[in-house]
Amino acid sequence: MEPLSWSGLPADRILTGTLDAELEEYRLLAYLQRVDGFYRERKLYPCLDELEARIAQWRALSGKAQELESGLAGDVAGLDLRRGELVRKPAEQPAGDAVLRMLERALPQLHAAMERGGELREELNRSIRFGPVGVLPLDAREGWLLLRQRNEALVYSYALPIVQQVVPAGQHTQVRTQYFATWTVGLSTNYGQIKAELVRNGPLPNPATFVFESDYSLPRIETFLPLAKRIAYELVSAVRA
Repeated sequence: MEPLSWSGLPADRILTGTLDAELEEYRLLAYLQRVDGFYRERKLYPCLDELEARIAQWRALSGKAQELESGLAGDVAGLDLRRGELVRKPAEQPAGDAVLRMLERALPQLHAAMERGGELREELNRSIRFGPVGVLPLDAREGWLLLRQRNEALVYSYALPIVQQVVPAGQHTQVRTQYFATWTVGLSTNYGQIKAELVRNGPLPNPATFVFESDYSLPRIETFLPLAKRIAYELVSAVRA
């Protein structure tokens, strides 16, 4: 039987190596401490996506284990003449029972870590001011995201696929982005001028453009861009509704 892989999330399994319950407890605590360290740095992703995937794996594994346990029958120990049925010894615990006990102890801690991240996400989300630049086109599935911190505005192209995933992994994963350029915002350059320049030199003739500003200094890749993508997803969905 293999121990829980807390250092990385394989695509096809949650277990690796040889099980040691005490070691796994320390590994889990180390993993959760690392997650909380990212939270203190205001880094939300990929922690939240990873926690959600781990919890989903646990639930799937637990369900399979319950199905297996219900199908096991112990050895025959006798006959109940009054009820007309065999009496069986309790089935032996499956070899993976220690893993399941470990997962049962881990799940509340994973949920708690995910809740802490969700609360931090809501706090940081409220710090972001956002809105369209100019008039939005009827089709806003693609355009530009302007992420401003201090006097710099980083420009990303964005696109929402026409066909959405059947089970979305998260709103930010539905929005594809690519870095395009960085502008210095000041008295001589405002958002309208940046959009006009994007129209002249960019690939889109009438792009939807959204600007995002934060009261906090946010890690761009781990937090600011994913939150902007989540907001953009909601804005574009509202326009299309």
